[in-house]
Amino acid sequence: MTNIEKYKLAFMNGLELDESVVYENLELGMTKEWDSIGHMTLIAELEDAFDVYIDSDEMTEFTSYQTGMELLTRLGVDFRS
Repeated sequence: MTNIEKYKLAFMNGLELDESVVYENLELGMTKEWDSIGHMTLIAELEDAFDVYIDSDEMTEFTSYQTGMELLTRLGVDFRS
């Protein structure tokens, strides 16, 4: 499984969304699933999937699908392959 697939799966599991959602357009608060509780669940999914630690400052900057990828890239996750 590629890191992009793992990332999308973390969103699906963490926010309980199905595959038909356009994940690239997701932003915090945009859906009822991505509220404060969903955000923390998603963070936990990402930490488990990629074996990283996301601190509180990083959690607040993670506000969209894209910013999450940028954050994980800074933490050493490679999405190029």
